[in-house]
Amino acid sequence: MFSKLFSRNKIESTKSEVNSDFTEQHDDEKEVKSIDKNEIRLTDNEIDKFIEIEIQNRILKTEGQEILNEEIRFDPLFKESAILIVANQQGSTSLIQRKFSIGYNRAGRIVDQLEVAGILGPFEGSKAREVLVKNTHDLEIILEGKSYKENYFYEKILPYKIDFIQSKVDEYFRNKEIELENELKETLRQQLLQEQKEKIEKQKINQLKEQLRYEMLQSGLIIEDIEEMNSREPIPQEIQDRVWNRDGGKCVKCGSREKLEFDHIIPFSKGGSNSYRNLQLLCEKCNRQKSNKIG
Repeated sequence: MFSKLFSRNKIESTKSEVNSDFTEQHDDEKEVKSIDKNEIRLTDNEIDKFIEIEIQNRILKTEGQEILNEEIRFDPLFKESAILIVANQQGSTSLIQRKFSIGYNRAGRIVDQLEVAGILGPFEGSKAREVLVKNTHDLEIILEGKSYKENYFYEKILPYKIDFIQSKVDEYFRNKEIELENELKETLRQQLLQEQKEKIEKQKINQLKEQLRYEMLQSGLIIEDIEEMNSREPIPQEIQDRVWNRDGGKCVKCGSREKLEFDHIIPFSKGGSNSYRNLQLLCEKCNRQKSNKIG
């Protein structure tokens, strides 16, 4: 996320903001005044890398993670890593990671710092970074000048970039908060979908069980529990008479007057009662064809 955050808003040229500290520009380099008799030059890429490292460090500090000492802007393994890279002529993050037994993210930051120092070339996709320094003698010269560039950036350029850097840090945490919220929403959405699916499956199972139970009762494969049968209250004679008169003493389905039975419209097993409105006359055949379900 660090690199995406940084690349979306490419750092604009710093020359106009610190014009008094720069002299004539040659070959896309910003030439700055000498410090301790050493001529210092910061390229646009070096300035961008310094700013990116500062953004990363501020994010890590806000998150409570361990970051580099305020007085040591480069990793404590920077020098050893530079010697390793030049000696092997291999610009590899994994080489640093294996050699010093450190995490990949830390090794990657060291590689970025080596690029800022001019020891490694820029990232080129799947290709290995080019090692720009060919021997230890040239490396020593670069390492001596490294601290001047570093100090110059933090003393002369950083003050002009504080607002920009803080805006990138704030943007990072806003995006992270949105990302976490979206992840939580997706988790809850999946949870609700799963609960709904389980509820529907449970309803289907219960309906199938009731239907199967009724069919097995009708076919004589099982019989109703004696306890359940005994728990049913008899239909009062008054209710029977009213239902009989209402339905005309015949089956409400086919009109037959043979083998009539009092049927619960809402089955007793579903909570139906012996009320006048919940009873009807059915012949034995129609009653056996009626499924044991509401409606």
